Amino acid sequence: MTCINILVLLASTNGARAQSKVYISADMEGVTSAVTGEQLGPSGFEYHRFREFMTEEVLAVIRGARAAGATEFLVSDSHGNGQNLLIDRFLKDVQIVRSWPRPLGMMGGLDESFDAANFIGHHTSTANSKS
Repeated sequence: MTCINILVLLASTNGARAQSKVYISADMEGVTSAVTGEQLGPSGFEYHRFREFMTEEVLAVIRGARAAGATEFLVSDSHGNGQNLLIDRFLKDVQIVRSWPRPLGMMGGLDESFDAANFIGHHTSTANSKS
């Protein structure tokens, strides 16, 4: 599996922004050391551990983005039932989109107001043997 982890902060024409808003979509299949589907669902033998991995990877992106000047965050829990992130570990200023259904699916909440996007744990199609 591959993991897409892209963070691009867009600067205004004068090179500085009063605020920057970051969108994060988090899936679980591509997080640290995920190798089998049995680890990634509520009945899985390591599911709680992988919820922690997913949460910590999102928090690491938030810490890095804050250090770069980001001030607003929206996180989309985009794996399985959409209720995987350990939300008690997030600061109150981080908005989290959870559960289903939701407009735009895994990209719920994304619009043109964001300055950056980050995709954690996303993966290629499991139906593609060449991925």
